[in-house]
Amino acid sequence: KEAGREAVNIRVGVRDIYRLDLFSTCDELRWTETIGLESRGSSWICSGLDAVLIVPTATGPRRCPVTAVHKLSDDEIKALDRKVRP
Repeated sequence: KEAGREAVNIRVGVRDIYRLDLFSTCDELRWTETIGLESRGSSWICSGLDAVLIVPTATGPRRCPVTAVHKLSDDEIKALDRKVRP
């Protein structure tokens, strides 16, 4: 779910939620129900520079570079507004 104009929260597995900070705004996140995540360089995503968010649009996929990855703590997840909780 979009967590501001330059961030997105994604659920990994059942319990874990990560916040991905983006290089710039990715307005198409507001209108999509699916996204892709592509690793750069290896199959692991350990930092923002390792990932690109892929957002489908009417004109083809938009690639939104990720600059930071942060795993949310249980307290941070509980504090999330329902609108931005994946």
